[in-house]
Amino acid sequence: MIVNFVEKIGSSTIRGGSSIYEAMKFAVICMVHMLRPKSYNPAMIMVLTKQIYFTAVEIIPFFIFLAFLFGSIIIGFVVSLAFEYSLQDQIGSIIINFTLDEFAPFFTALLISLRSSTAVNTEIAVMKVNHELATLEHFKIDLIDYLFIPRIFAGMISVTSLSLIFAIIMLSSGYIFTLFYMGMDMNSYVKMLISAIEVKDLVVLVAKSAAFGFVIMLIPIYSGLKTLQSYSAIPISVLNGMVKLFIAIFFIEVLSLLLQLI
Repeated sequence: MIVNFVEKIGSSTIRGGSSIYEAMKFAVICMVHMLRPKSYNPAMIMVLTKQIYFTAVEIIPFFIFLAFLFGSIIIGFVVSLAFEYSLQDQIGSIIINFTLDEFAPFFTALLISLRSSTAVNTEIAVMKVNHELATLEHFKIDLIDYLFIPRIFAGMISVTSLSLIFAIIMLSSGYIFTLFYMGMDMNSYVKMLISAIEVKDLVVLVAKSAAFGFVIMLIPIYSGLKTLQSYSAIPISVLNGMVKLFIAIFFIEVLSLLLQLI
């Protein structure tokens, strides 16, 4: 019985390690293609433009509403905590660090994951089951350049740009609460934020958003490619892809926190 238990653990470990290795190999291949100039052809640019529109542009009104709603609530909570612990002198740094380094990219990544990652995973899985991917390969069309790279780039561009928009709206809505708690005028609030912001904060925002955007598209694509040749396997593929994606998002978030503490 103990032997069977050890065998199950060993086989599960081997399968997990093999799956991680294949996923990392696929990620490296995609990154190599992203660096090749010949990958950027008119067909690729067309797919990239459409994917950016579907991923980012279509949801801007709804995204702005969520950014203002959640941003106002969160900033109000942060300001009230700062007053509770007598940290009024550090409110600018707290707001900047929390907004740019943590909340804006993380919230944007979760929203885009729920909206676009499931769609991409389903799309690739359906193309796999319908043999559309095999047809494209038969006509010598590079799947990575035509299907995968445009979506990965679109994810990186969309998450980064939306994170910046979210941060701007969140910081703007924060003025309401600084006015209420501190009686601070707009000029003083802007000066407080400018004096608190550092290049590091912008670097963290862009780097984390780009990393989120990369996995938000890469993992659903990879999961879709691994779909079995059955329509009933499509929802299973999407479910597995989303579970792995959320694990990757939290891993990036934790890694980012550790790197900032070094």
